[in-house]
Amino acid sequence: MADGQDGGTAAWTKVVYVPSRRFQQGDALAEFALSRFEDGRRVLPMYSSLELLVAGCGEDQPWVAVQLRAPEGVEELAELAGADVVLWDVDFTQMDGDAP
Repeated sequence: MADGQDGGTAAWTKVVYVPSRRFQQGDALAEFALSRFEDGRRVLPMYSSLELLVAGCGEDQPWVAVQLRAPEGVEELAELAGADVVLWDVDFTQMDGDAP
């Protein structure tokens, strides 16, 4: 069988990078940095690489790497964060306003 096609038991993993609020070593939890659309929907930016996060949010943006173990993990992470929408690899440096 090809990689990942063993009847659903293959180990699927993906690391995503998510902007966070500033935290300190020893904090029990990190808080994701959500943005809002004008209509009030909460947006969780996710990045497919650390380089894209830095390019889109700036070098000073705190971040968290999250390992997802299933494709549904993106939606589950968004739900846990309280987000209505996920945006991938968005460049906040090209928008009016601040990065998350």
